[in-house]
Amino acid sequence: MGNINYRRILTMAGAFSLLLYYGLYWVTLLADSDQRTGSDFMGVYIFGRIAQTKGIQRLYDIAEHQKIEEQVVGHPVRVIFYTHLPFMAPIAAAIVDEDYVVSFKRWALLLLLLNALSIYLLANLLDIKRFTRENLLILVLGAFFFDPTVSGFMNGQDTAILLLGAVILLAGISSKKYFIAGLGLSLTTVRPQVALFLAIPFLFRYQKVFWGFVLGSSILAGISVWLLKTDGVIKFIESIRYLETTIWVEPHSFDMPTISGIIRRNFTVTNPTLAKTFVWICYLAGMAGFCVWWHKSDEINEKHIGLITLAAIFLLPYAHYHELTLLLIPIFCLLRILEKSNVVQQYYLAVLPLIVSWLSALGFIGSGVMKFPIVYTVMFVLAYLLVTSGKILRNIPHLSTQQ
Repeated sequence: MGNINYRRILTMAGAFSLLLYYGLYWVTLLADSDQRTGSDFMGVYIFGRIAQTKGIQRLYDIAEHQKIEEQVVGHPVRVIFYTHLPFMAPIAAAIVDEDYVVSFKRWALLLLLLNALSIYLLANLLDIKRFTRENLLILVLGAFFFDPTVSGFMNGQDTAILLLGAVILLAGISSKKYFIAGLGLSLTTVRPQVALFLAIPFLFRYQKVFWGFVLGSSILAGISVWLLKTDGVIKFIESIRYLETTIWVEPHSFDMPTISGIIRRNFTVTNPTLAKTFVWICYLAGMAGFCVWWHKSDEINEKHIGLITLAAIFLLPYAHYHELTLLLIPIFCLLRILEKSNVVQQYYLAVLPLIVSWLSALGFIGSGVMKFPIVYTVMFVLAYLLVTSGKILRNIPHLSTQQ
């Protein structure tokens, strides 16, 4: 009888237990009317139905939002104002129909395909020919079923588009295709605050990235304005202003992993204006700091992209747990650095996304009190390893345990 590989057993058990958990949760969600209609897919559905029945110009009509939501849930609701960007409307209109559940499944399939594309691009940033078949499977499963990504999928969020834009940025920088990197980055405008934080520093180094971003964003903005017309644009601006005021009064603001979420969870906000001003100052100061670093750097590499992504997550004025799907960017930046240096066993590279997923999922146990401490610990460790990666590698020049 051969030796039992406990490491392999534990890893595969961990991966497939997450897969089983996600599958059961998805089935439960679809079967529970309150859960499926309470998901953020409702916003996508409303967008699509308004575009189909009333015209895209009325996307941000709050009365239409309420009417469609009440038709789906079957009773009066306190309407939640969804503010997806206008260029999402044709996609939503192509996916949804009168059947909410079937529409949700179609949207989920699209998200899975986009996520698969992102993971394919991320995996190919590494020298996958050097990975054993088993380790490559572990890497892909851990990345594809990354807990924040699955959270966005279950919630019907469009974070798969956000991740794809950030992945194309990283892939373009790594392959020195800077203009394409910028075009890809324009996809992150589904979260404008993320897009600006990542894009502005490229004014000071690798300007092709910035101008690619400007072109891509201008095309998306032009499409949006053309779709909305004047009245629709005015309603869109009003909706953004309304949403910004809810950050400090709605319960969901307690669930943000950002600096604004830390304030909401730990302090009583008696002056929202002061708190919002502080958060925006931190955001702008962080952006300015990266502009200076970009300007002083001879090149922009994995360490830069990983760290700016971590900072963007933390300093955003408004973000939720599913936006943590962007943690895959610093994770793969670190994997790329370590792989090129041949200092870590291949297995430990492959299992890193799975470990982070497991830690993230464990944070929800019980009351979920450990969710954010775990998230911040993971972010700190990633930042520390990225910052010190050069020093660490210099201190172990002869270590090569690649399997």
